[in-house]
Amino acid sequence: MRKYETLLIARPDLEEEQLKALLNEITALIVREGGVVQGTDVWGLRRLEYPIKHEDSGQYAVLNFESEAGAVKELERVAGIKDEVLRVKTLVKEKR
Repeated sequence: MRKYETLLIARPDLEEEQLKALLNEITALIVREGGVVQGTDVWGLRRLEYPIKHEDSGQYAVLNFESEAGAVKELERVAGIKDEVLRVKTLVKEKR
């Protein structure tokens, strides 16, 4: 298994409970695919550098986890079709 970090930008108008539900759904997906979530860090509302889906700001969250590559593909597929998600980007964390 490899270590990954996913940056997720959600719509700015989501309530706190809706954002938590979205992150719980993503976390459950990672676990269901055989991964282990090591932490979730919610950065809150931030202004975007350029508009995404006609939004000027978004709620940022970072998930750190270990999984196989298949879990990452499924995460990005599911997050990409959700209306609540503006953008999702996953990076491999390199060992140093």
